[in-house]
Amino acid sequence: MLRSLRTVAALLVLGGGLNPRVGWAQAPKSSEPQPAAAATPSESEGKYIRVTDAEGGSRLKLEIAVRTLTKPGAPEVQLVGVVHIGDQAYYDALQKYLDGQGLVLFEGVKPSGADEAEPGDDAAKAKVTIQRQRLLAVLISRFRAEKNAMPASFEEVLTPLHGSIARLGKAATIDAWGHPQELKVDPATPAKFDIISLGNDAAPGGEGAAADIAFSTQKPLTTQELDSSGEGIQTKLARAMGLKFQLAAIDYSHPNWRNSDLSIDEVQKKLEASGASGDALFKMLDGSSFASKLMGFMLGFVERSPELSLTVKVMMVEVLAHADDLAAIAGKQGQGLDTLMKVIVQDRNQAVLKDLAAASAEKPAPKSIALFYGAGHLPDLENHLTDDGYTYAGTQWFTAIDADLNSVPGMKAQATQIRKMIKAQMERQKSGK
Repeated sequence: MLRSLRTVAALLVLGGGLNPRVGWAQAPKSSEPQPAAAATPSESEGKYIRVTDAEGGSRLKLEIAVRTLTKPGAPEVQLVGVVHIGDQAYYDALQKYLDGQGLVLFEGVKPSGADEAEPGDDAAKAKVTIQRQRLLAVLISRFRAEKNAMPASFEEVLTPLHGSIARLGKAATIDAWGHPQELKVDPATPAKFDIISLGNDAAPGGEGAAADIAFSTQKPLTTQELDSSGEGIQTKLARAMGLKFQLAAIDYSHPNWRNSDLSIDEVQKKLEASGASGDALFKMLDGSSFASKLMGFMLGFVERSPELSLTVKVMMVEVLAHADDLAAIAGKQGQGLDTLMKVIVQDRNQAVLKDLAAASAEKPAPKSIALFYGAGHLPDLENHLTDDGYTYAGTQWFTAIDADLNSVPGMKAQATQIRKMIKAQMERQKSGK
């Protein structure tokens, strides 16, 4: 269990945004953020993530940093670190903070079909159009599974969605030539549907680039594509601990919020070019791998036991407190994971840094720009920004997980032993023993 938690914890601070189902959940109900109570930092304190002991050790708190950087003549940059599961009050406080920024560039690997084709490249535009049709087909399949009925229009599919997936889905209804795609449902065979693009001439029929593109002529959706609509391991872990998953707790549907990340196609290409594979990671995230299914089964027992739930929460808090070591440890766990972590962190950071430069050059530029990414991305981001002339201006801490150890008899003493055990195991992993 500890090794599995360590792997998932690495994803919670490094790769939570790799799930291409960003924003699939409903927007959260608004509530007032709860201010963090004063606490004493413990020995598990880092620059971006720390654990504090409060109320005489009766409460264990995981805190995540928001670091402010400034540069003369440039917008103020907020490095808003996040852990991808936490208390609802944490996400309420982050929401209020982020809504006060001029622009938010947020993490979230984009689904296939999110890439834009080069102008005039009809072959590339046809490929992008096919990818967009497959994204729409996945959304339609989800709708059909949930409603036990076929939608009459794209609008019916997209209206319940929020955040990035709603925007990407809406964009996918337009082909790469800028023409609306058509959803066709045959009343005689309601289980079947088709998605049609009329090609570059926006007229039925034609040849070459003018030929129609139909989803029905493509290979069926793969098991991997359909499995991605399942419940991910992060959601199961959050529920088992009585916490919330970030994508369900944060409302991304604001005009000044921009998805700033690579697409899943770009991630796969980078992994293939480096000789690594992300299949195991993606299957773990979307819940389709054997390991994630086994862990999900175990978490079902955890969810039903307050003692087990709090025990796992304590373990997770302590593991996350060592976030600086998680990537290095993950890189030692198997062949190719070091390359995988480079793509997850450094390559994706380059995407947001590129978007930051473009936003800073806008006229007028936003007064403040928040980079809303997993806390494990912040060290690399801050190093790049410092090299670019930014200087550190201050830190604000947000309480992500607040564990009440008095809620279960004997847990205060047990938590001390759990934390000592995890520290010792982390040290052994770091030393390679």
